[in-house]
Amino acid sequence: MTTQAIITCVILVITMVLLISQKVPLVILGAAIPAALAATGVINAGSAYTEFGNTTIVFFMGLVVVGEAFFKTGLADFIGVKIIGLLGKTEKGLLLGTGLVAGGLSAFLNDTGSTACLMPIVSSMASKAGVKKSKLLMALAFFASLGGTITLVGTTPHIVANGILKDMGLREFGFFEYTKIGLPLLVCGILYMCFCGTKLLPDKDIEIKGGDRTAEYDTKKMVLVALIFIGVLVAMATSIVPMHIAGVIGAILVVVTGCISLDEAIKAFPTSTIFIVGGIFPLSKALVSSGAAEYLVNAISPVLSNLPPIILLGAITFLMLLTTQFLMNSSATVLVLPIAIMLCQAAGINPLAGAMSVSVCASGAFVTPFGTAPNLLVWEAGGYSVKDYLKCGFPMLIIFGVVTTALCAVFYL
Repeated sequence: MTTQAIITCVILVITMVLLISQKVPLVILGAAIPAALAATGVINAGSAYTEFGNTTIVFFMGLVVVGEAFFKTGLADFIGVKIIGLLGKTEKGLLLGTGLVAGGLSAFLNDTGSTACLMPIVSSMASKAGVKKSKLLMALAFFASLGGTITLVGTTPHIVANGILKDMGLREFGFFEYTKIGLPLLVCGILYMCFCGTKLLPDKDIEIKGGDRTAEYDTKKMVLVALIFIGVLVAMATSIVPMHIAGVIGAILVVVTGCISLDEAIKAFPTSTIFIVGGIFPLSKALVSSGAAEYLVNAISPVLSNLPPIILLGAITFLMLLTTQFLMNSSATVLVLPIAIMLCQAAGINPLAGAMSVSVCASGAFVTPFGTAPNLLVWEAGGYSVKDYLKCGFPMLIIFGVVTTALCAVFYL
């Protein structure tokens, strides 16, 4: 292993320790990674911070602003109340309605925003139906995460994965290419929570506060945001303009039409996510360029070389699921995806199989409350303990992993 590869591995290990321990703010960590790589000569100092302006970051920022307008105008609340209210007469009806709304919103919007928006709605519907809130809120968080697997824009790891695929000279995933994996996962998740999952949750009734998210409920603005949002999706799905340009145009339109103020748009930017993604991208590239990823693959390959392709794919799937329980999902994607691609290439199987598996499994954080933001949001509100997440989330994790492996094998092997 070269000196640069050793340095890159050391920085990788330090980064993972800091991400897991959460001792250093993500903004600081994201800014420090390129500095460390440049100072040690692993990457060129002049281009150390260019990833902060790459198309992935620009696209993500634009879409976040459009999503914030979706919530701010009250459109998300309106959809939630109508659908959940229509189906929410029993516990299973509430779960079905929550799954459809949370999954549908999160397929195109931020899963954290979807969860925060729907918590008071689900709480209100539960009270009317006489259902304990603790039976629904964890399901809401899981559905929001599952919904993010359905489209390219459903979750940041999908966008990040496309950036890595492009950097490695591979075909990028299409806008709805994730749907054939994500939609069955959402259906499985709804069925699991309806018939098994809620039986594993505590029977508590906790008062849910509305939080600090306020909506205007302006009909004209709701219609405007819906039209802008549909326009952005059509532009991205048909490739009329590059995706990051479509995202930026959408963000500009929701501001200039008054659907959201400029201050609100700026406040919507997830600074920590932007910094950690922009900071870890150079580390991902350094793993490949320094030869560190190739070394790791060569070390692992003898163990995996004789495995059938589907078993190798399953190993990659569950490795990612383990990693994403403790790391921020976009960080886990950037760290694991290059290695997964190289493992597939070394085994002579389609690298897109491993890439799709890793990208989708970034949303599979079910067994810890801190694995993803939706889990954190409902932790205290639902009166849950860490054991509750493990008890309800572990079977969900196994189902998620098996279904993902099977579907990726069907479509990519």
